[in-house]
Amino acid sequence: MPICDKGDRKEAALFSAADFLAAKNIKFPLPKTVIMAPCVNLGAALCSSGGKTYKLMSDIDIINDDLAIMHNFALGAPLCVILAEMAAALGAENFILIGSAGALNENLTFGDRVLCRGAFCDEGTGRHYFDGEYISADKMPVLSVLPVKAEGDTWTTDALFMETSSAAAYYAEKGCLTVDMEASALFAFAKARGLKAAAMFVISDLLFGGQWRPAKKNAQTVKALRALAEEIVKKSSKNSSPENF
Repeated sequence: MPICDKGDRKEAALFSAADFLAAKNIKFPLPKTVIMAPCVNLGAALCSSGGKTYKLMSDIDIINDDLAIMHNFALGAPLCVILAEMAAALGAENFILIGSAGALNENLTFGDRVLCRGAFCDEGTGRHYFDGEYISADKMPVLSVLPVKAEGDTWTTDALFMETSSAAAYYAEKGCLTVDMEASALFAFAKARGLKAAAMFVISDLLFGGQWRPAKKNAQTVKALRALAEEIVKKSSKNSSPENF
């Protein structure tokens, strides 16, 4: 059910992302596909492709005519969707979320990649875009050809320090392999706007067995996310086609 039932979700908002950008005199074109990487700087080696760069509550690097990277912004559903709304107003149509996630399944370990099939919404932002509990990810061929350890659903929460053992067990029983903080909201936004969104995660910590085990070195997760972004860029550049997305 909605967080607030005092309004109609079909009613137009008082202002849109386009209105906000216009009021701030922000105007630049984005490619149709945007990789979104919260809480990580993907680095100069990947992003210094000679394309234009922008600042918009994040770092934005234009990789080529078809692809941009939006990275180095805070984790969590609200900011992720605010950025996605603005990116859509600037021309983006496809969103690929790459981020760290906690493992809910004992067959996963640090650094493993998980392709997200869909998300259980346990956060507030997504509830403003849809009423359900579960929302599917869109399929993007550029992700389906990448090597992964597993494919499955995620539990999306917006309360980092309220990930309890019972909640982790509950969502694991529903088939969730991971817990993250953005996916369900991004998927809900995309479906509401007639766009596409998908996600792939790198395991950064373990939450099964009634205890939390973080990676010893965060640099390992960052390195794995950079490698993932590089592979997506290479795959999309080798076969630049709308069918990739």
